[in-house]
Amino acid sequence: MADEEIVKSPQEKLQDTLSKLKEMEHYSQANIAKLAALWLEVSEQKGKKQYEKMVDDVLTRQNQFQESITALIEAYEKDVAPPNG
Repeated sequence: MADEEIVKSPQEKLQDTLSKLKEMEHYSQANIAKLAALWLEVSEQKGKKQYEKMVDDVLTRQNQFQESITALIEAYEKDVAPPNG
């Protein structure tokens, strides 16, 4: 039984991809929260202000990624949704 290959339908494959995208979105949201906390930590440290801008840049890029993956998920969900009969 363990040697049998599970054959997935095209719809199941699309759902698997959607699940992976949603997992990436979840981790992206967690990264944003961590980066925001790190930004606050760095901004409070005297003599480390040069890192504040660098962390801000990373946070900005993570936010851009978050927006992009959210848009991708929304578009993908429309394609994955079964047609209304």
